[in-house]
Amino acid sequence: MIQPSTRRMRAAEACRLRFQGKPYKPGARDCPLLALHALRKAGVSVPWAKGLKWKDEAEGLRVLKSLGFKSLIEAVDSLGLPRIPPAMALAADLVALPTSHQLGALAVSMGNGNLLAFTDHTGNAEVLTGVTTFVTDSLGPCAWRVI
Repeated sequence: MIQPSTRRMRAAEACRLRFQGKPYKPGARDCPLLALHALRKAGVSVPWAKGLKWKDEAEGLRVLKSLGFKSLIEAVDSLGLPRIPPAMALAADLVALPTSHQLGALAVSMGNGNLLAFTDHTGNAEVLTGVTTFVTDSLGPCAWRVI
């Protein structure tokens, strides 16, 4: 049996290898797919994600709404993952970041306070350090323990 810490690191590393340094492209390389990749690599079942496809942000928003979700935060919450303070995120955990995008923005924790996310300033997926601003809603901080 694979230890949770090993599974976490493998899931985070798989995300880094697939996304880091690569440009944002809706439906091919974006934060929903980054989060789904982390979840799958961590062994989390995401039944509503099978066969989803979108070509741009507007279509992605329509797909999300067709599933009954108003945001990516609602979609992640539907999986029943426990919410955690972002500062407690371990490798492969998910964290919601502030964004102007209607869907919201998800990042994958690389551990030690580092997050893999698509950035507005480069348009690429990059490992961010020192992030101090996170999304909160009526349930509290929007970060989830994956494993």
